[in-house]
Amino acid sequence: MFQGEFSNSMDDKGRVSIPAAFREVLRDHYGDERLVITRSPHNECLLAYPIREWKKLQNKISQMRPSPELRAFKRVLFSSAQQYSPDRQGRVLIPQGLREWASLDRNVQFSGFADTFEIWDKAKWAHQLEMDIQLARNFELDL
Repeated sequence: MFQGEFSNSMDDKGRVSIPAAFREVLRDHYGDERLVITRSPHNECLLAYPIREWKKLQNKISQMRPSPELRAFKRVLFSSAQQYSPDRQGRVLIPQGLREWASLDRNVQFSGFADTFEIWDKAKWAHQLEMDIQLARNFELDL
C-alpha cells in the first residue's frame, strides 16, 4: 500500500525521483517497478498506477456502460497515460505536457493513495490537503 507524503526536487529536464518507500512497494508487493503516470480527472495532479492496478482499472472501465461522462473520463485518463520504468536512481522523466497539467516545477510532492499515488506541485498539495481536512471532518467511519 502506498502511504505517506514525500517531497522531491524535479530537475530542469523534468526528472524526479520516485520515493524509495514507493519503489519498495512496487518491488515487494507488485514485483514490478513499472508505472503508468497520467492526468487525474479530478484534480490538477498526476496519478501513478502500478501496472497491475492500471490493468484492473482498464478492465473495470471496459465493462462499464457507455456514456458521455465515461467517454470524457477515458479521454482525460488514457490520452495522457504513459508507462515508465524508474532509472537506477529511481527517477522518471515526466513529459512537458503532464508537468504543465499539474503545474509541476521544482518542488514536487508525492502522496500515497492506497493502490496508487499522486504527484503534486508542493504548493497545490498544501492547498488541497487543507480542503480535504475540512471535508474529512464530515466523514465518519465505524470501526
